[in-house]
Amino acid sequence: MRKEYDFSKMKRVPNAFFEKLSKEVTFRLDFNSLAYFQKIGDAYGFPVEKVMQLYLQKLAIAGRVLNIGFPTLEERKDLDAYIERQIERETKA
Repeated sequence: MRKEYDFSKMKRVPNAFFEKLSKEVTFRLDFNSLAYFQKIGDAYGFPVEKVMQLYLQKLAIAGRVLNIGFPTLEERKDLDAYIERQIERETKA
């Protein structure tokens, strides 16, 4: 085995698993959010898409749960059931 290898003549090989590890998505983004990520990207020299990818990846790895201020579907079902029970109690009284 050599002590040093010359990798400058090595051919680049694309990652065969890239397509399986990621998925391209398209979504609309408001101007304020875009400007926010663009400002962060400019500071690090990254394009806005990369900054958003890194941010979302970090949240997912950390296991963070997003609270957008709306009840989840399960919470809405529970609330609807509670309201139905309250209505039934009032009509029986």
